[in-house]
Amino acid sequence: MGAESRLEKVAETLRHLGIVAVLQMEKRDPQYRAVCDVVKTHGELAGARLALMNALVSYRLSGKGEEHWLYFGQYFAERDIRDFCWDFLEYIDTSPYLKVGRETRKKRILKVCRYVPDLEDLSATLRQLSQLLSADPEQKTLVFAIKMLNYAYMCSRGVDRLLPFDIPIPVDYRVAHLTWCAGLLELRPEEAMRSYREVQRVWDVVARKSGIPPLHIDTVLWLAGRAVLYGENIHDVPQHIIDLFRWREECRHLSTRR
Repeated sequence: MGAESRLEKVAETLRHLGIVAVLQMEKRDPQYRAVCDVVKTHGELAGARLALMNALVSYRLSGKGEEHWLYFGQYFAERDIRDFCWDFLEYIDTSPYLKVGRETRKKRILKVCRYVPDLEDLSATLRQLSQLLSADPEQKTLVFAIKMLNYAYMCSRGVDRLLPFDIPIPVDYRVAHLTWCAGLLELRPEEAMRSYREVQRVWDVVARKSGIPPLHIDTVLWLAGRAVLYGENIHDVPQHIIDLFRWREECRHLSTRR
């Protein structure tokens, strides 16, 4: 089965799963729970600003992403905020998951720590972040930050909100691997991470065909990746969805080699 046929298969399966089920998965996402804990402590906008900054330093982690976000949620749920910049810089110094390149992370945060995002217009927020950081608006941590801002919005207001279709999926380790494992690209995962726009184009097509925006598809891949890559027992994602990403023989045994 070629990549085009696999794409149709993945899109059809996600379409049958439906956006309502995906939004329910998001409520069980460890990242969602962490953001909610911070929003409950500090309120919508303060919680959103903290989640935004944490998303922007969520790269080259010394541990799993779930553990990094759990630490973030616990850290800020237990502390008062005196100054967004200095409190977050202190968090970077403290976190065991951000120990690689701490000074580089701090420099990035100093560019955005006074920024107040527009939670009503996330597309505008993405453009503004791109300008503040002089970064590609489709770069991994920027689009991921928009997803975390939406989590803060939904936590605070108790509503579901679909993200725009024109904001692409963040291409990280898991997304690159699962895109290859599903047979959607011939690029090996390491190359796919470097050629992230090609990965994003694939998922943009899947999004249009399935009716599920790319940043919501990201949740499915993030959770399914725990089963495919790390061998965890995941009850939040149907087994037939997980099996989509074990199409390649090599990917059926990935977790056993870790």
